[in-house]
Amino acid sequence: MIPLDLLKKYNLPENQATDAIESAISRVLSKAFGTDIFVLIQDSLEILSLPNPDSPIHPIDTASIPRQLQRQVRFQIQRELEKRQALREVETLSALRGRPVTGEIRHISSNGETTVALEMEDHFRRLALTGVCPARHLPPSERQTLAVGAMKTFLVTSVLPVMKNGRAKVLIRLSRTTKALPEALLKERTDEPSICCVRRIAGAFSEIVTKRKLPKETIRAVGNELKERIIVRVVEGQNT
Repeated sequence: MIPLDLLKKYNLPENQATDAIESAISRVLSKAFGTDIFVLIQDSLEILSLPNPDSPIHPIDTASIPRQLQRQVRFQIQRELEKRQALREVETLSALRGRPVTGEIRHISSNGETTVALEMEDHFRRLALTGVCPARHLPPSERQTLAVGAMKTFLVTSVLPVMKNGRAKVLIRLSRTTKALPEALLKERTDEPSICCVRRIAGAFSEIVTKRKLPKETIRAVGNELKERIIVRVVEGQNT
Protein backbone atom coordinates (compact mmCIF):
# COMPACT_ATOMS: atom_id res chain seq x y z
CA MET A 1 0.00 0.00 0.00
CA ILE A 2 2.95 2.34 0.66
CA PRO A 3 4.72 2.88 -2.71
CA LEU A 4 8.40 2.68 -1.81
CA ASP A 5 9.42 3.57 -5.37
CA LEU A 6 7.58 6.89 -5.10
CA LEU A 7 9.18 7.66 -1.74
CA LYS A 8 12.58 7.14 -3.33
CA LYS A 9 11.63 9.22 -6.37
CA TYR A 10 10.50 12.29 -4.45
CA ASN A 11 13.00 12.00 -1.58
CA LEU A 12 11.01 14.08 0.91
CA PRO A 13 11.82 14.27 4.63
CA GLU A 14 10.20 11.34 6.44
CA ASN A 15 7.64 13.45 8.31
CA GLN A 16 6.47 15.18 5.10
CA ALA A 17 6.28 11.93 3.13
CA THR A 18 4.35 10.22 5.95
CA ASP A 19 1.85 13.07 6.20
CA ALA A 20 1.37 13.08 2.40
CA ILE A 21 0.67 9.35 2.28
CA GLU A 22 -1.69 9.43 5.27
CA SER A 23 -3.64 12.34 3.74
CA ALA A 24 -3.92 10.72 0.30
CA ILE A 25 -5.07 7.32 1.61
CA SER A 26 -7.57 8.88 4.01
CA ARG A 27 -9.03 11.11 1.28
CA VAL A 28 -9.50 8.33 -1.27
CA LEU A 29 -10.89 5.72 1.11
CA SER A 30 -13.19 8.15 2.94
CA LYS A 31 -14.80 9.02 -0.39
CA ALA A 32 -14.95 5.39 -1.55
CA PHE A 33 -16.45 4.03 1.68
CA GLY A 34 -18.62 7.05 2.48
CA THR A 35 -17.28 7.30 6.01
CA ASP A 36 -14.40 8.81 7.94
CA ILE A 37 -11.17 6.89 7.44
CA PHE A 38 -8.14 7.54 9.62
CA VAL A 39 -4.67 6.47 8.53
CA LEU A 40 -1.64 6.12 10.77
CA ILE A 41 1.87 5.17 9.68
CA GLN A 42 4.31 4.22 12.42
CA ASP A 43 6.01 0.84 12.43
CA SER A 44 3.27 -0.32 10.06
CA LEU A 45 0.27 1.02 8.17
CA GLU A 46 -3.01 1.23 10.10
CA ILE A 47 -6.30 2.11 8.40
CA LEU A 48 -9.22 2.74 10.74
CA SER A 49 -12.90 3.27 9.93
CA LEU A 50 -15.18 5.41 12.10
CA PRO A 51 -18.76 5.19 10.71
CA ASN A 52 -20.08 7.69 13.28
CA PRO A 53 -19.02 9.14 16.67
CA ASP A 54 -21.01 6.51 18.60
CA SER A 55 -19.62 3.51 16.70
CA PRO A 56 -16.47 1.61 17.59
CA ILE A 57 -13.39 2.04 15.43
CA HIS A 58 -12.95 -0.76 12.88
CA PRO A 59 -9.55 -1.63 11.42
CA ILE A 60 -9.45 -2.20 7.65
CA ASP A 61 -7.25 -4.94 6.25
CA THR A 62 -5.33 -3.53 3.26
CA ALA A 63 -5.63 -6.95 1.54
CA SER A 64 -9.43 -6.47 1.44
CA ILE A 65 -9.18 -3.23 -0.58
CA PRO A 66 -9.99 -3.88 -4.27
CA ARG A 67 -7.10 -3.49 -6.71
CA GLN A 68 -8.84 -0.73 -8.63
CA LEU A 69 -9.19 1.26 -5.41
CA GLN A 70 -5.55 0.55 -4.56
CA ARG A 71 -4.58 2.01 -7.94
CA GLN A 72 -6.57 5.15 -7.12
CA VAL A 73 -4.78 5.35 -3.77
CA ARG A 74 -1.37 5.08 -5.46
CA PHE A 75 -2.34 7.76 -7.99
CA GLN A 76 -3.40 10.18 -5.25
CA ILE A 77 -0.29 9.43 -3.19
CA GLN A 78 1.86 10.36 -6.18
CA ARG A 79 -0.06 13.61 -6.67
CA GLU A 80 0.24 14.47 -2.98
CA LEU A 81 3.98 13.74 -2.98
CA GLU A 82 4.39 15.88 -6.12
CA LYS A 83 2.60 18.76 -4.41
CA ARG A 84 4.75 18.52 -1.27
CA GLN A 85 7.90 18.25 -3.40
CA ALA A 86 6.93 21.35 -5.41
CA LEU A 87 6.28 23.36 -2.25
CA ARG A 88 9.61 22.23 -0.80
CA GLU A 89 11.44 23.16 -4.00
CA VAL A 90 9.81 26.60 -4.04
CA GLU A 91 11.03 27.17 -0.50
CA THR A 92 14.55 26.08 -1.47
CA LEU A 93 14.66 27.87 -4.82
CA SER A 94 13.15 31.16 -3.60
CA ALA A 95 16.73 32.38 -3.07
CA LEU A 96 17.10 32.43 -6.87
CA ARG A 97 14.78 35.45 -7.21
CA GLY A 98 16.75 38.42 -8.43
CA ARG A 99 19.71 36.33 -9.56
CA PRO A 100 21.06 36.13 -13.12
CA VAL A 101 21.05 32.60 -14.57
CA THR A 102 22.31 31.22 -17.87
CA GLY A 103 20.35 28.62 -19.78
CA GLU A 104 19.79 26.94 -23.13
CA ILE A 105 16.71 27.77 -25.19
CA ARG A 106 14.77 24.49 -25.49
CA HIS A 107 11.44 25.54 -26.98
CA ILE A 108 9.75 28.64 -28.41
CA SER A 109 5.95 28.50 -28.48
CA SER A 110 3.72 30.05 -31.14
CA ASN A 111 3.06 33.03 -28.86
CA GLY A 112 6.79 33.61 -28.33
CA GLU A 113 7.02 32.17 -24.81
CA THR A 114 10.47 30.63 -24.36
CA THR A 115 11.29 27.52 -22.34
CA VAL A 116 14.83 27.52 -20.95
CA ALA A 117 16.89 24.67 -19.48
CA LEU A 118 18.85 26.03 -16.51
CA GLU A 119 21.82 24.54 -14.69
CA MET A 120 23.37 26.06 -11.60
CA GLU A 121 25.33 25.17 -8.51
CA ASP A 122 23.61 25.17 -5.13
CA HIS A 123 25.36 24.06 -1.95
CA PHE A 124 27.79 21.68 -3.68
CA ARG A 125 25.12 20.16 -5.95
CA ARG A 126 24.11 20.87 -9.54
CA LEU A 127 20.48 21.76 -10.10
CA ALA A 128 18.79 21.06 -13.44
CA LEU A 129 15.74 23.32 -13.68
CA THR A 130 13.34 24.68 -16.30
CA GLY A 131 12.41 28.33 -16.62
CA VAL A 132 9.89 30.22 -18.75
CA CYS A 133 10.36 33.66 -20.29
CA PRO A 134 7.22 35.34 -21.70
CA ALA A 135 7.66 37.05 -25.08
CA ARG A 136 7.10 40.48 -23.55
CA HIS A 137 10.16 39.94 -21.34
CA LEU A 138 12.45 39.43 -24.33
CA PRO A 139 14.08 42.45 -26.04
CA PRO A 140 12.17 43.34 -29.24
CA SER A 141 15.28 42.57 -31.32
CA GLU A 142 15.31 38.97 -30.02
CA ARG A 143 11.64 38.08 -30.35
CA GLN A 144 11.98 37.01 -33.98
CA THR A 145 15.62 35.91 -33.99
CA LEU A 146 15.98 33.78 -30.86
CA ALA A 147 16.72 30.15 -31.77
CA VAL A 148 16.50 26.81 -30.00
CA GLY A 149 19.93 25.83 -28.69
CA ALA A 150 21.07 29.40 -28.03
CA MET A 151 22.62 30.16 -24.63
CA LYS A 152 21.26 33.29 -22.95
CA THR A 153 21.37 34.94 -19.55
CA PHE A 154 18.12 35.85 -17.77
CA LEU A 155 17.06 37.30 -14.44
CA VAL A 156 14.87 35.10 -12.22
CA THR A 157 11.82 37.22 -11.44
CA SER A 158 9.73 34.68 -9.50
CA VAL A 159 9.60 31.09 -8.27
CA LEU A 160 6.03 29.79 -7.83
CA PRO A 161 4.19 26.51 -7.20
CA VAL A 162 1.64 25.87 -9.98
CA MET A 163 -0.72 23.13 -11.15
CA LYS A 164 -0.29 22.04 -14.79
CA ASN A 165 -2.43 19.27 -16.24
CA GLY A 166 -3.39 18.30 -12.70
CA ARG A 167 0.22 18.01 -11.54
CA ALA A 168 2.15 20.22 -9.12
CA LYS A 169 5.23 21.87 -10.56
CA VAL A 170 7.63 24.70 -9.84
CA LEU A 171 7.40 27.63 -12.26
CA ILE A 172 10.53 29.76 -12.62
CA ARG A 173 9.75 32.99 -14.48
CA LEU A 174 12.57 34.73 -16.32
CA SER A 175 13.23 38.11 -17.94
CA ARG A 176 15.81 39.65 -20.27
CA THR A 177 14.25 43.12 -20.29
CA THR A 178 14.33 44.15 -16.63
CA LYS A 179 16.89 46.79 -15.71
CA ALA A 180 17.82 44.61 -12.76
CA LEU A 181 19.58 42.21 -15.17
CA PRO A 182 22.59 44.37 -16.20
CA GLU A 183 22.79 45.61 -12.63
CA ALA A 184 22.92 42.04 -11.25
CA LEU A 185 25.45 40.89 -13.85
CA LEU A 186 27.82 43.76 -13.09
CA LYS A 187 27.46 43.29 -9.33
CA GLU A 188 28.12 39.55 -9.67
CA ARG A 189 31.26 40.09 -11.74
CA THR A 190 32.75 43.03 -9.80
CA ASP A 191 31.43 42.63 -6.20
CA GLU A 192 30.63 46.34 -6.28
CA PRO A 193 27.43 46.90 -4.22
CA SER A 194 26.81 50.50 -5.31
CA ILE A 195 26.01 49.58 -8.93
CA CYS A 196 22.54 50.72 -9.97
CA CYS A 197 20.82 50.64 -13.36
CA VAL A 198 18.84 53.88 -13.61
CA ARG A 199 17.52 53.44 -17.15
CA ARG A 200 17.38 50.69 -19.74
CA ILE A 201 15.98 50.09 -23.19
CA ALA A 202 16.57 46.37 -23.58
CA GLY A 203 18.64 45.55 -26.64
CA ALA A 204 19.74 49.19 -27.06
CA PHE A 205 21.44 50.54 -23.92
CA SER A 206 21.60 50.53 -20.13
CA GLU A 207 22.61 53.51 -17.98
CA ILE A 208 24.57 52.49 -14.90
CA VAL A 209 25.72 54.61 -11.97
CA THR A 210 28.34 53.44 -9.49
CA LYS A 211 30.55 54.89 -6.78
CA ARG A 212 33.66 53.16 -8.15
CA LYS A 213 35.17 52.69 -11.58
CA LEU A 214 34.37 49.34 -13.15
CA PRO A 215 36.76 47.24 -15.28
CA LYS A 216 36.28 47.97 -19.00
CA GLU A 217 36.48 44.28 -19.89
CA THR A 218 33.60 43.51 -17.51
CA ILE A 219 31.45 46.30 -18.94
CA ARG A 220 32.21 45.05 -22.44
CA ALA A 221 31.41 41.43 -21.53
CA VAL A 222 28.00 42.35 -20.05
CA GLY A 223 27.23 44.52 -23.09
CA ASN A 224 28.08 41.65 -25.42
CA GLU A 225 25.89 39.25 -23.45
CA LEU A 226 22.90 41.60 -23.55
CA LYS A 227 23.62 42.86 -27.09
CA GLU A 228 23.42 46.49 -25.94
CA ARG A 229 25.60 49.41 -24.96
CA ILE A 230 26.45 49.72 -21.25
CA ILE A 231 26.90 53.37 -20.22
CA VAL A 232 28.62 53.75 -16.82
CA ARG A 233 28.85 56.96 -14.78
CA VAL A 234 30.95 57.15 -11.63
CA VAL A 235 29.27 59.29 -8.98
CA GLU A 236 31.66 59.13 -6.03
CA GLY A 237 30.29 60.36 -2.74
CA GLN A 238 26.64 60.36 -3.90
CA ASN A 239 23.86 57.99 -3.04
CA THR A 240 22.93 55.75 -5.94
